[in-house]
Amino acid sequence: MYEPYLIPQDYGLRTGIRWLRMVDDEGSGLQFSMDKPFNFNAYPYTTDELTRALYTYQLKPSGGITLNLDYETTGVGDTSLPVLDSYRVYPHRYVRRIIIRPQH
Repeated sequence: MYEPYLIPQDYGLRTGIRWLRMVDDEGSGLQFSMDKPFNFNAYPYTTDELTRALYTYQLKPSGGITLNLDYETTGVGDTSLPVLDSYRVYPHRYVRRIIIRPQH
């Protein structure tokens, strides 16, 4: 899922997911599901490491996986071309049922 952006940042978002299974080579791990479609991304860095790094060579795998589960995500944009209002997610209350099951 890695995307080598010029400036390190969050990447690999997958949308409209109903369930996600993260397992090791032996098939052990966890399955995540929600009562409504959700978004996720996963990477071998912490969110703090991605935020602090100015260049990709500064990123070093953390020894684990950062998994983000999101209800909604604001679209992409930058300072030269901001995110259009129709693609922004504004704060409000979300109610979701999350199920986490072990996998063997």
